[in-house]
Amino acid sequence: MKISRNAPCPCGSGQKYKKCCLPKEEARDFSYRRISQTYQGLTGKLMYFAENALGPEAMEEAIDHFLLWGEELDSMETIEDLSPVMLPWILFSWYLMDVEIQELDFDISLPADTTVAELYVLKRPAKIDSLEFHILESVDRLVFSFHEVTSVSPGSGFACTDILTGNTHRVTDHGASEYLRQGDVFFCAISRIDDVELLAAASPVTFPLSWKTHVIDLRASLTGKRDSLTLEDLPNYEEEIRTLFLELYASSINPPALTNTDGEPLVPQTLHYDIVDPQEAFDALCHLCVTESPEELLTNADLAENGALAGVTIPWSRLEEGTAMSNTILGYIDIAAESMIIDVNSEERAETIRGIIASTMGDRAQYRTTSFGPPDGLDEDGDDEQATEHARMMQDPAIREYVENMFLEHWGQWIDTPIPALDDLTPRQAMSTPDGREKVEALIGSAELNSDEDRALQKQGIARARKELGI
Repeated sequence: MKISRNAPCPCGSGQKYKKCCLPKEEARDFSYRRISQTYQGLTGKLMYFAENALGPEAMEEAIDHFLLWGEELDSMETIEDLSPVMLPWILFSWYLMDVEIQELDFDISLPADTTVAELYVLKRPAKIDSLEFHILESVDRLVFSFHEVTSVSPGSGFACTDILTGNTHRVTDHGASEYLRQGDVFFCAISRIDDVELLAAASPVTFPLSWKTHVIDLRASLTGKRDSLTLEDLPNYEEEIRTLFLELYASSINPPALTNTDGEPLVPQTLHYDIVDPQEAFDALCHLCVTESPEELLTNADLAENGALAGVTIPWSRLEEGTAMSNTILGYIDIAAESMIIDVNSEERAETIRGIIASTMGDRAQYRTTSFGPPDGLDEDGDDEQATEHARMMQDPAIREYVENMFLEHWGQWIDTPIPALDDLTPRQAMSTPDGREKVEALIGSAELNSDEDRALQKQGIARARKELGI
């Protein structure tokens, strides 16, 4: 939010903003624009120099080094996507040792232990002005790490904390401040040039706060018996750090296959039947609902003029034990005058319900066909009648109270549930170590930042978990 020039300065000095921090911020913004433009121009010059001085084979070698010779990400599309983080790494961080140069099957004009930027300074000193030289000195040998965004000033910059070292930064970057959000975890290199902290390289994707647990695990493996890592330590573990980034990046662009609560691949489908009598179908299948009695189900039924059953929906469900959710919806059975359709989300559930119908109704229900895809009413964007109905239902105080209590129960049980991200410890157990506590805070913080529409309904449950864990 933009601060009025005559408003009290947010730093708490008691002075007006225009007399206190505004002049410093305006001067920093001017420096940022000048430095950023020069840096962008420099990277263009360096890429042109590298492609001509080193040749295509050397550039391919650099890309292979960045990707750690992995084949999964070695495609033109991925290389282009990774360019905002890979190209600065090639220009300012990549170098070869003597033994590596000797193993190459082509000649390379890059001396041992020399970056492209350093070679450019050696070969083209007359083409470098004073600001460019100053930037090259400040940016060379970039240090990459994972950072957690702690606050954002859209159009200006953002604050972040290096997860590996604990160092904090206040980065001036107009572009990144428009897409970064508090709680984002991202891979980048930050350089200080005079009074400006510049985002010299940044991953094209950010990761959810819950993924911070992977970075904490990496930190623990690197520190060993030491208490912490320093900025000077990170170049020694550059490959390990980049390996984790590439693994997380691959996971983000190739998410695991979606499954239902039983771990079955999601295959939404609708089974179509012809039936003889709605009442007969209801009587045969109403036992499949464990959350409502037959009488309760019929309160929402459609009746013919003569009072006979004309249509009704049966939620196919089962009771659960030992979980935060008391029951699981397996599908929906919609009974009409002469037809019946069943919506399920997996092949396994479709096969199960077909078996149940065959055994309970026999030839009184004739299977016709199965259509695949979301139920009628769902469009490709997910803005559908069900979403509208869900929103309407959430306006009912009784339903909201029920859902809030469900989340309250979930978070109450969550604190004593083994979590894979916590090495199969419960959150309560994980709180006994600093790393475990940080992981638990990341998982809870991720739930709080979740933009899901049910976030407000989870508020009490999350607050309960925080209070119970003492965070």
